Amino acid sequence: MEGTATLAELYVKQGLMGRAREIYRRLAEQGDPAAKQRLTELPSSGAEIEFLRRLLERVQARRRG
Repeated sequence: MEGTATLAELYVKQGLMGRAREIYRRLAEQGDPAAKQRLTELPSSGAEIEFLRRLLERVQARRRG
């Protein structure tokens, strides 16, 4: 599927950062400087992953007793 910056922004608004990054990455590889810049502006998913990891640990601890 061919991606556009508009579609990527729709993904951003929906919180689908991975899909947005994929589209922006392709556009940047094709020489789009705006897409390259936008890639640097997108929020990192690292904090979200860490939050979910900690949440999972708490759930697992409660299940164990």
